[in-house]
Amino acid sequence: MRPTALFDLDDTLTDRAAAFTAWAKEFSAAHALPEDWLHEADATHSGRRRAFFALAKARHGLPGTVEEHYAAFRRRTPRLVPYRPAVNAAVRALAARGWRLAVVTNGDHDAQHAKLAAARLTDLLPTVVVSSDHGIRKPDPALFHAALAQLGAPTGDVWVVGDSLTADIAGGNAAGLRTLWISHGRTHPGGPRPEHTAGTVVEACTWLLARTDPGPPT
Repeated sequence: MRPTALFDLDDTLTDRAAAFTAWAKEFSAAHALPEDWLHEADATHSGRRRAFFALAKARHGLPGTVEEHYAAFRRRTPRLVPYRPAVNAAVRALAARGWRLAVVTNGDHDAQHAKLAAARLTDLLPTVVVSSDHGIRKPDPALFHAALAQLGAPTGDVWVVGDSLTADIAGGNAAGLRTLWISHGRTHPGGPRPEHTAGTVVEACTWLLARTDPGPPT
């Protein structure tokens, strides 16, 4: 039986921090806002982007409306996601060994596909399940099962690979799948437990290749 890997996108396959850094440099230069402040505000408002821009207006007199800046941010940052050759090579190695692969991600359809294109992962990972297309979000197990249905894959040897304990690991566990946490050097804080932990997605792919030889694609 061919094994399957369902990858998270943000901060797993792609580098959100690098994209934000590139955006902050551009935004700082365009609006004369301190770049350091943008990073500090992002640390506390990354999940509440409208509040981020409202704070920028209140603290630094940012011109324009919150909605204008929010819309521009959503258009621009996906295109600043860097291409990481080592990640692409690791994913390609799994595909070459016969693994079924898909992306399971929370977010907006257009933004998530733009990130994949910027990272040059579109051709490597054509099966992409985005929460906005299904009306549900990770950790809902149904989103993972939607990916398996698209792949035509059974629920046997399936790994969910992601950096979020609450979305990826808890969701994968609830779906009855195997889970691999991307720690980025973090100590496990408690809560949902993965079956395996890797520091980076490249390390995760290498470990998956080493543990199973599925033979040629079928």
